[in-house]
Amino acid sequence: MQYLPASCQQLNQFYKQNKDKARAKPQDFMYAAINDEGETCAVLRLLRYDISYDTSFDISYDTFLFLRSVLTARDHRGQGIASNLILHALKHYEVPIYTLPTPLATSLYLRLGFEPIITKDIPAPLLASYRRFRHGDKGARVMAINTRLG
Repeated sequence: MQYLPASCQQLNQFYKQNKDKARAKPQDFMYAAINDEGETCAVLRLLRYDISYDTSFDISYDTFLFLRSVLTARDHRGQGIASNLILHALKHYEVPIYTLPTPLATSLYLRLGFEPIITKDIPAPLLASYRRFRHGDKGARVMAINTRLG
């Protein structure tokens, strides 16, 4: 299995083939797991957020990534492909990474080193996504990993 950067077209084709409503955008960081036959088995995308704020007249920038739309083709589930793809993608970034896992995926993210965070620690740009997600799922939570701490 190869874990490679992917194109927007590649991800969107995979999402469509697997009847998933997710759509990648050109500014996303995208990755795919490709097997020896050249078949895409799993994909993910990371959205970059830059937050600027004024502290004591100095401008500071915080950058974080939001892990979204992790999807494994039905025939390839349960083989650790998505886990390995996530770990491969994470090693390329030294910023905090947040995700909104489904309840079924929460244990996977815990095994990968993500930790639940409390609402007040959710970055402002993610609050709207969290509120939409939480509205449909009472057990929803945001999880984070700080790749700088490795």
